[in-house]
Amino acid sequence: MTSLPSENKSKEIPIEAELKKILLQTVVSIVIVVGIVFGLAFFFREPLLGLSGMFVRLFGYGGLFFGMYLSDSLPAFIPPDAFLMLAVSGKMNPFYTILWMSIGSILGGSTAYAIGRYFIPRFHLGRQMVLHYEDKLLPYVRRYGFWAVVLAALTPIPYSWMAYTVGTFKMRYRLFFFGSLFRFARIGVYFYAMYVGWVTGV
Repeated sequence: MTSLPSENKSKEIPIEAELKKILLQTVVSIVIVVGIVFGLAFFFREPLLGLSGMFVRLFGYGGLFFGMYLSDSLPAFIPPDAFLMLAVSGKMNPFYTILWMSIGSILGGSTAYAIGRYFIPRFHLGRQMVLHYEDKLLPYVRRYGFWAVVLAALTPIPYSWMAYTVGTFKMRYRLFFFGSLFRFARIGVYFYAMYVGWVTGV
């Protein structure tokens, strides 16, 4: 991986405090997800059942795969949790849902990594896009290296933007790929969090 710009060490938050903050944000985001799904299940159950039923009939697990691929390769597309919501309300098999969504997510992240490594540096707009997120994501890459990808795979730190960033700064793909495998855990946790919200919102 290429060297990264130096940073004023005096302004750094201690690692333990930063990790506690990220963990708290993750727990809060899971609680919020459960609450949102509970509200959707309580107030909009029938429309969601109709929408998810149509999605399952038309697209099935292939739709989850391609949806996650697009979400994590083009971050302005649709939030990945929208596909989890369709899977939960459509009563899709948890194992195959988590499997195909995770594979789609990792391949999408790999595409974002390749774009960051090979295409973004060639275009002015691409460089400006990376610079826009540099202040937010580079401190994680600088401080944690490989573990920054793991954090982005597991927590609310944006995974697709992290993929662009570490690709641009030429992290070895093998490290990025192994860090991305934690998407399986993230998608599994959020699937069951949504399931709790859905079944309790009857």
